[in-house]
Amino acid sequence: MEIEYEGFYPRGIFVSAKEGAYGAKKKYALLSEDNHIIIKGFETIRRNWSFIAKETQREILNIILKEGNPKKAFNYVKNVITDLRDKKIPIEKVVIHTQLQKQIGEYDSIGPHVAAAQRMIDRGIPVGPGSLIKYVITKGKSKEKIRDRAKLPEEISQDDYDSDYYINNQIIPSVEKIFEVLGFEKDELINSLDQSRLDTYFK
Repeated sequence: MEIEYEGFYPRGIFVSAKEGAYGAKKKYALLSEDNHIIIKGFETIRRNWSFIAKETQREILNIILKEGNPKKAFNYVKNVITDLRDKKIPIEKVVIHTQLQKQIGEYDSIGPHVAAAQRMIDRGIPVGPGSLIKYVITKGKSKEKIRDRAKLPEEISQDDYDSDYYINNQIIPSVEKIFEVLGFEKDELINSLDQSRLDTYFK
C-alpha cells in the first residue's frame, strides 16, 4: 500500500458522519502550516444555511484551530445564541438561500423554499429551476408547519424571525459536532460550561 504525503497540519478536527450509500462522508477541518484552514464536509460550503450559521461555524473553527482557545469558541456560540434571542442579529444574517431544482408544481412535498418561491410568484416575480430563493423562518403557532412560516425578507421586520428555530436548527447543528469532539453534548452548548473539560482537549 502506497501512502502519499500531502502536508503537515498542526491542528485538526475530525467529526463523525452518517454512513451514506457510498460509505461515510468525510467531515474535517485542518490547519495548514501556513495558517490556512482546509474544510471538508462542513455546513460552511452549503448554500441552504443562513449566513449567521455559516459565520458562527467558520469563526468557531478559526478560534479552535488557530488560537487553540476552546473557551473563547464556546463563549462565542453562547453570545450568538443570546443575540438571536435578543433580536440583535440583523435580518440579512438569518436569510436562508436555497436553489430551486425544478418547477414548484413538480415538487411532491412543499418545503419552506418552495413555499417562499410561491410567495415570490404571487408578487409577480418569475421563478423556475435554478432560481435562488431567499426566505426567513418567522414566529408562528406551535403546530404550524415550517413552510407556513417561511416569509420573504422584504415581508418582515426585525422582531419577526423565530429565534428558537435559528438556534436549534441552524446554530446548534452547525457547531455541535465540533464540540462533541471536545466531549460536549448539544444541551451543554445552550446551558452550562465546564472549562476543565475544554482545557483537557488542548493539553
